[in-house]
Amino acid sequence: MEKYKKWGIAGIMLMLLIALFYSQTRGSGAEETARIPAAVREEAPETNKQSKAPQEPRQLVVDIKGAVQRPGVYELPGGSRMREAVERAGGLLPEADGAKINLAQLLQDGMMVYVPRAGEQIAAPEAPEQAAKIAVNTATKEQLQQIPGIGPKKADAIVQYREEHGPFQRAEDLLEVPGIGEKLLEQMKGSMIVP
Repeated sequence: MEKYKKWGIAGIMLMLLIALFYSQTRGSGAEETARIPAAVREEAPETNKQSKAPQEPRQLVVDIKGAVQRPGVYELPGGSRMREAVERAGGLLPEADGAKINLAQLLQDGMMVYVPRAGEQIAAPEAPEQAAKIAVNTATKEQLQQIPGIGPKKADAIVQYREEHGPFQRAEDLLEVPGIGEKLLEQMKGSMIVP
């Protein structure tokens, strides 16, 4: 009987040791977390967000117009270059002025690309964020029609006014063009450049 008591006590002691060890190992993880300063714990998720932010979109949608075989809207992989957009549109037409486009330029989602014909004057954007904006003083009738609210008749009126009165000095000068009012001018401002 004494033998069983000794084994019983030893078993209980062993169970207590296991329980104590188990509670210490589970509790130590919580203690370590508690020892980490709050500022460090809060910074970790932001660091993860920042590392994900600059990733390229998986697909780009690009509108290519002008002197290409098949103008249209194309989906391209993220990180694509202008050369790939031109190739997807069937390549340049014989009358295209390939020297006026940068085939190495990285494309952006929602970008509009215009390939000019030889001898056609286009305004070069001053900054990358202006790449999709139309320079009203140098744009062709077709380019002007890419501005929201401008159709063939208003594009003709802009070109005619520009030829008769010279270049526009400020955006408000467009109010002198027949058919352009304050409301339309506000709509146009985000898509055009006027010196």
